[in-house]
Amino acid sequence: MSFKPVVLLYDLNNKLVDDCAKIIGKTGLYTAINTYNEVNAIEALRQYDRMFGMLTNRLSCVITGWNNYKRPRDQFLFRIRKDERRSPLRSPTPVIIITEDHRNDLRQLALDPMDGNVAAYLHVDDFHEAIPVILQKIVFDNRAQEMNSIAYAQLQREIEDEE
Repeated sequence: MSFKPVVLLYDLNNKLVDDCAKIIGKTGLYTAINTYNEVNAIEALRQYDRMFGMLTNRLSCVITGWNNYKRPRDQFLFRIRKDERRSPLRSPTPVIIITEDHRNDLRQLALDPMDGNVAAYLHVDDFHEAIPVILQKIVFDNRAQEMNSIAYAQLQREIEDEE
């Protein structure tokens, strides 16, 4: 019996969560946990903690979005990062952001390697083809940090080009 890597899905947009779970399910490579509110997402995170949160959790990836009703620092992403910083034995859980909002300030926060450290920042209209490829790179090729570095560098170039 082999265990599939677990991907946690959380967003206020239930259709987005369901669509993403359907795409992930079609690959047959992952187990998706759908959560539709932050309380359930936090509980799922806790269920996959190891050694009372001292070691990196067993989730292979978290896919989430921005909650428009919360300030940027109160987002689920930063709740995850805050919990991870409590232990020096914990490494960052790979995170993918899917959002309608491509504000540069939010992208900067999410992609900053010292802050949000997300592996990919995708638009809600065109994530469908990208999710299986990105998950392959994150989960099986262990390239989340590399992907974050590339995405952050691209954002920095875009910002410089605008100025």
